[in-house]
Amino acid sequence: MAVSVHFPNTSEKRISFDFDPLRSTNDYSTGSNPNGTHWMVIDWDHGSTEGGSSGSPIYDQNGRIVGQLSGGDAACGNDEADWYGKFSRGWDGGGAPGSRLRDWLDPDESGSLTLDGISMGLSRVIVADAEISEGDAGRKNLEFTVSLSEAVDQRLNFTYSTENDSAVAGSDYVAASNADFFLAAGQLTKTFAISIEGDTTPEANERFRVALSLQGDASVNVSDAQAWGTIANDDFIVPILVGPAVVNGRVGEDVAVSVVVENTPTAFSLSGAPPGMEIDGQGVISWIPSVPGDFEVTVTIANEAGSAGGGISFTILPNSLDQALDSPGRVGLSSGGAAPFRLDSSSDSRAGNNRAQSGAIGDDSASWLEVAVEGPDYLGFWWKVSSEADYDFLRLTVDGDMRQEISGIRDWDYQVVAIPPGGHTVRWTYSKDVDTREGADLAWVDFLQLASRSMPFLMGPAHVRLNSGGPVEYQFPTSRPGASFTPVQLGSGLSLNAAGEVVGTPLADGELSFTLNIQQHDEQFSIPATVEVLPASAAGEAAYPATGPNWGLAWETSGSGTWISQSDETSDGQAAAAAQGVPHDGRASLSTWVFGPGEVAFSWRVSSERDYDFLYYEVNGQQRESLTGNSGWQEYTEELPYGWHQLTWAYEKDGSDSRRDDTGYLDQISFTGYTGWVLQAGIGQKTGVTLDPDGDGQNLLFEFATGGSATDWDAMPIPVLEDGQLTLESTKRVDTGLHYDAEVSGDLVDWNRSERSILRDDEQVFRVRDQLGVGVANERYLRMTVHPQK
Repeated sequence: MAVSVHFPNTSEKRISFDFDPLRSTNDYSTGSNPNGTHWMVIDWDHGSTEGGSSGSPIYDQNGRIVGQLSGGDAACGNDEADWYGKFSRGWDGGGAPGSRLRDWLDPDESGSLTLDGISMGLSRVIVADAEISEGDAGRKNLEFTVSLSEAVDQRLNFTYSTENDSAVAGSDYVAASNADFFLAAGQLTKTFAISIEGDTTPEANERFRVALSLQGDASVNVSDAQAWGTIANDDFIVPILVGPAVVNGRVGEDVAVSVVVENTPTAFSLSGAPPGMEIDGQGVISWIPSVPGDFEVTVTIANEAGSAGGGISFTILPNSLDQALDSPGRVGLSSGGAAPFRLDSSSDSRAGNNRAQSGAIGDDSASWLEVAVEGPDYLGFWWKVSSEADYDFLRLTVDGDMRQEISGIRDWDYQVVAIPPGGHTVRWTYSKDVDTREGADLAWVDFLQLASRSMPFLMGPAHVRLNSGGPVEYQFPTSRPGASFTPVQLGSGLSLNAAGEVVGTPLADGELSFTLNIQQHDEQFSIPATVEVLPASAAGEAAYPATGPNWGLAWETSGSGTWISQSDETSDGQAAAAAQGVPHDGRASLSTWVFGPGEVAFSWRVSSERDYDFLYYEVNGQQRESLTGNSGWQEYTEELPYGWHQLTWAYEKDGSDSRRDDTGYLDQISFTGYTGWVLQAGIGQKTGVTLDPDGDGQNLLFEFATGGSATDWDAMPIPVLEDGQLTLESTKRVDTGLHYDAEVSGDLVDWNRSERSILRDDEQVFRVRDQLGVGVANERYLRMTVHPQK
């Protein structure tokens, strides 16, 4: 058996399996050679490698690395081999330290031929930060709380030691060095204390570090077993504002300034500040300027001994990209390529009579626009292109991962992407091929919105596709509850109500276009919208598994020829969709639309003229895979990120000749993850992650993440008080593809992640604790969050 972990063709991590023994051979040789230089994978059983996998490790049946990929012809869709250079050959390598591994991996010359990894343990050991007022004399005990995320059935022995930072052992605290500490079997929390020296010297707050070390063997993770101890000054003299004197910034970009102070101020305030500028209790000024200019602001700092003030000058420069995109702020904007995007004044824009337009580029070049954004969040935008169809593209990537592309003559379209936790880069790139100019040869982006900062915020495109023949169940999702919609009589038996629900039973197929007006807290958002009613599709129904479920999707057939339901060639023994009547140089497509995040799986096959007639699978117009010749039934699975996705299967023929059945087949299409859960929930096409069809106060994504129901009341995970600290635990649904996290607050207004400790986050349970106890703060709140990973 062999296992490879790799990143093929710039994709995210993949794991491939071969259940046959590795063959000892030489590079690109198929003959066995016990003394060979390489291991050969004859044919991957599950998965494969591709370009970009080179250098990745291969593991044997014991989970140990035995080689690294040096070459091969394996790829998705073939049965070719790979060759891995033997790890054992590299051990002695060229015979010198610079050309062999043993000097680096066995520097002590132990002679060991194998080395297994060390388990980090299931239970995490966490030491919480602590703070205490210094006092004027004598000593105080600063207590540190040690917590286990899960109880263990043995005594755990530790030692703890202190390290100086701004606080110095001897004058500020009593040092500890390898002091003994233990947790009894089954014990979750315990404290130890460091003595603090009191004095009457005015000084800044000081801190030192404590670190816990495990003694002996135990299945626990001590990677977080360290904390900061803060000695809060209580001897005050009038504070001093040191600076800065001048701050520069640009319109629409965050201006964050930490004022430099002396003598421990405890209060900060601003006077003469422009709208939106604030200063917090730590002396950090935050502001997103909306206009350029010079601004003079007075900062006042105070403590028990008195107050002082000083001025800061802010110089804010214009920002054409911010103006072009009507930026919501808190994003970093940049542009580049052969010619950068620029501001273009035009009435053909989505807001503000201007838009961001790609630079004037030549053949075989590109222009890009980039936004640096902090997640978790959702980013909404409009885009448009006028280009040579299928050759020049406007593409969207998130951290380099291709998400969508448009080409040809495409009018304004609204899209939303999920931004995972942390910092991420969203880029729009207009690129040209080597020749030919069509249309305006330009691309545009306009009206950026963030769900966290924009209200109302529509969570997806306003083009809805529905089945004919029965009552409609659809609702336009917004990021937060409380939005109201202007009711509209759509016609053909359908209407839009004030809750954003499309209701009624369609009387005819076709498109109904209208303006969707949303209002929330005195803010309004308008967007062109379309409700499209599609006829029933026997081919789509035939593509479902014989044993169910019926996914209830809307299907569309387009192109030359059609798709039908037939039972002569199937994967499930009942029925399958098949292309029919496709002429030479023709293409017949079968498409449906589903909402991610989730996973799609299906069986497909083609019976055609090899290398000339193909069955394609596409997502949002991008080709994912193809089959040709006599493929036999094959399984395909793909992860779908957040949002609506058009899934298309197309049989395409060249200009002459036909072979075999001359068609493509589709069967057993199914969905897992959020996509499958929400389609089977009995709520029609109310698939938006923020919707709450059962009215229990929990949105659909949260109910899915915690194992709840979309149609019944679910008990929400509630924080409880454990040893003086708020703790929250929730079960997790397996393989959700979601990020679980939590936030804490002292006032239900400002929430943060820096003051919470995640105790457990595995496939079964998410458990988190507030770092501050009830003895430190008057009010504390803890809430759980979930968000798509992509």
